[in-house]
Amino acid sequence: MVFPVLYNEIVERIKAINPVAYAETRNYTNGKVSMLSPYISRGVISTSYVYNVIRQNYTAKECEAFLKELLWREYFQRLLQHNKNSDREAFYPDTNTKKGIPNAILKAATGIAAIDVAINNLYQSGYMHNHIRMYTSSLCHMAGYNFHSPAQWMYYQLLDGDVASNYSSWQWVYGLLTAKKYIANQENINRFCGTEQQNTFLDKTYEELEGISTITEFEENSIIQFYTILPEKKEVNFNEKPIAIYNSYNLDPIWHKDEDINRVLLLEPSHFSIYPVSEKVMEFILQLAGNINGLQVFTGEYEELKQQFPNHKFIAKEHPLFSYPGAETECREWLAPKIDSQYTSYSKYFKSVKNNYDEYFR
Repeated sequence: MVFPVLYNEIVERIKAINPVAYAETRNYTNGKVSMLSPYISRGVISTSYVYNVIRQNYTAKECEAFLKELLWREYFQRLLQHNKNSDREAFYPDTNTKKGIPNAILKAATGIAAIDVAINNLYQSGYMHNHIRMYTSSLCHMAGYNFHSPAQWMYYQLLDGDVASNYSSWQWVYGLLTAKKYIANQENINRFCGTEQQNTFLDKTYEELEGISTITEFEENSIIQFYTILPEKKEVNFNEKPIAIYNSYNLDPIWHKDEDINRVLLLEPSHFSIYPVSEKVMEFILQLAGNINGLQVFTGEYEELKQQFPNHKFIAKEHPLFSYPGAETECREWLAPKIDSQYTSYSKYFKSVKNNYDEYFR
């Protein structure tokens, strides 16, 4: 799985999307998915930008399925805005008591061929199809594991690791957002993954699977402490112009592009201690940052940077995980900026978008 890091190649990938083919095949592991999630998650491109590019060649009706998926991202972001601890807290408490991560998941040895192949691919590429993510979450839930550690393991590996989307998706599968859990059986996995596997522990009806309280193949587990290897701390030098702050969720190369200002990629150890990422993910972040002209990298806290440059004006882009006191914080590009409340379900959120943004549906 190859993800280009040059901005012009990313834009070309957007232009090549066929939302009709996407709508028909997105749930299949070989379907026509967009492969844009790493760039949206990392703030290289926005959901609004992607949608507007696609609408240049397709009607609102043809784009509706794709629009819904983009809005899922904004829905999860709104949840995070209203609850900064949403990676650990959900609407409904997780009654699963097992801690750690099943070794069968860590070793790609679940016995479900499609999932094992996908986990190995995740380790190699930093990508996993969304349907497989749901299957993996469902297995952990059925085996009785609390969602947080397995969700952290997945976030750590993903190039498109997004705290809001990743942890909220795990909670959705567990039934912690809507009280309705997601279960997949072997027949469903075979259908969407192109496999023909039989006689597995998932080769049962949904009714039978709902009665399972544990999976013996998942009894062994590990408790892992994940760490981020950050770039070595180096001195940064700025002139008297304002300093624009970039971070792992804002790598937008056209943000203030034509202005004569200083630019810094701020990698705060405090953030990565809570939300660690793999070496592969950090390398991807730094490669994407290469699209931003004149960018300097500062490994340290925002307060350190302010102390070094006390008389500078700082400019930042809004994100629920980052706070830059004293900085001029700008709103990011939303598809539905007016729909900023917290909704208890995506369907209610989407209904509100539909009622307020007629231009997306006609």
